[in-house]
Amino acid sequence: MAEIPVADPGAGYGAGDERPLGVTILAILQILGGILMLLGGMLGMIIILVFPILGIIFVVMLVIGIIELFVGYGLWGMKSWAWTWAMVINILNIILYIIQMDIIGLIIPLIIVIYLNQPNIKSRFR
Repeated sequence: MAEIPVADPGAGYGAGDERPLGVTILAILQILGGILMLLGGMLGMIIILVFPILGIIFVVMLVIGIIELFVGYGLWGMKSWAWTWAMVINILNIILYIIQMDIIGLIIPLIIVIYLNQPNIKSRFR
């Protein structure tokens, strides 16, 4: 008979723990946000044919979208660099939403920053 493979308990994330559900949700949301940002940036490239001055906005959207995809991947894998980049990208998003006076858009990156700074979550990325 074949044996059922069992995961090595020492090969988990951080101290051998599983990825917290909240981090899984954040990783998925970060990836979806990246995809939406990329789509918005690509759609915006059509607009710059008429209004070239807006081009920089859409280039920034494309760059942020790519970074968000990588951050989502890193969060999924509980990579230590992903915590840092998630903080950077979400703090930038907070600043952008404050500048735009978009209170609704401000909520999600604010929640992400607060959640990732919980001691039990932050310690799993070290």
